[in-house]
Amino acid sequence: MQTFTTKGATDLLYADDFRSNGCPDVRVLLNKSGSVELEALTEEVESALEELEIDIDSDVIPDEVMTALIEHLNTARQLDVPVA
Repeated sequence: MQTFTTKGATDLLYADDFRSNGCPDVRVLLNKSGSVELEALTEEVESALEELEIDIDSDVIPDEVMTALIEHLNTARQLDVPVA
């Protein structure tokens, strides 16, 4: 499985407070084929989906929606490790 993480999510995921209390601000999405996982702040996901004019109702999303979301976050330079 390939995992993508946004800079904002990385900051929270590795904070001492998160490790002991969890973080409701981080959302984890998985594509339907189970090959890609995205860890991002809820506000980053919502903003990207709004700009892409896509609506999702689950944390398991179609592969093409995951691809569009990652491309959008990469273009916006929000991914912790940019996609080449």
